[in-house]
Amino acid sequence: MKTFPLCWLAVAPVLLITVSSSGIFAEEKTATNFLTIITEQNLETFERVAKYVGEQVDAADSEQAWRWLFVAALEHGFETRAVDLARGYIKSPSASAATRGIAQQTLAIGLAKSGQSEEAVQLFTGQLRFARFQSGGALIEFGRRLATQLRIARDFAAARHVYEEISSKFFLNAEVRGLCENRIKKIDLIDEPAPEIEATGISGAAVSLSSLQGKVVLVDFWATNCPPCLEEMPNIKQLYAKHHDNGFEVIGVSLDGDSAIVEEFTGRTEISWPMIVDDRAVTSLRTSYHVPTIPALFVVDRSGKIHQFDVRGRDLQQVIENLLKQ
Repeated sequence: MKTFPLCWLAVAPVLLITVSSSGIFAEEKTATNFLTIITEQNLETFERVAKYVGEQVDAADSEQAWRWLFVAALEHGFETRAVDLARGYIKSPSASAATRGIAQQTLAIGLAKSGQSEEAVQLFTGQLRFARFQSGGALIEFGRRLATQLRIARDFAAARHVYEEISSKFFLNAEVRGLCENRIKKIDLIDEPAPEIEATGISGAAVSLSSLQGKVVLVDFWATNCPPCLEEMPNIKQLYAKHHDNGFEVIGVSLDGDSAIVEEFTGRTEISWPMIVDDRAVTSLRTSYHVPTIPALFVVDRSGKIHQFDVRGRDLQQVIENLLKQ
């Protein structure tokens, strides 16, 4: 099997994946209910801990509780709920440096989600100022997440600025610099007509993006040996099952180069959307969509224009469902 470069700083989704004799998606059928239960439980715990730190300001474990709040907010998407908490903590003279940094990230993401881009970017660049040139993995991941939320909020100039700041700060790291440049190229694709897709799928049927005009389409560049790609697949399957009848389509572009492998995988995992494997077609599409690494996801709106790229998990669900409502 061929190997391919994976996505930089891929984030594991919330969905549960179980390896069993019946395949890696064995628990997918109950994932929606499972996620609902877990989200409700996490939110209840989050609110209880927030109340605790507000009432027990001198508790011996208050610092531990504050840190848990901000980590939980970033992990479960509660950043907007934590904006005021983060502001208060950052101003506290007793705040620890480590937890203050996490609070600043939580605040920045929450502000970006709320449309307050300028302050969000200032918080990021303030942290970036103290990073070492050769390192900064956590800050780079912070920047990636922030830029994603800025893109979802449609503030593309702010998202571009975040990538430019990362590239400038870590100029000694050619990989990071190249990946930031790639994200900026992808931003330039947004609101432009999506590059046409015309190929033959592994089923032998023609695959055409233009034929899906009026639909919301997810173009998914992936491979069977790409763990982040496989981790996102259950989420895509759920979205497809839930919204296909409402006008949601998926086109898979596999980098495996072996149609037999892809056929076996899609058969075992019951993936029904079209898959393109042909090397010539895949190479051409990787060029037109600026895809040096995978996973790479592009959301195409009903008018045939690229609306978003590289959104996963909850963010992908939000983008797809908002477009389908339009």
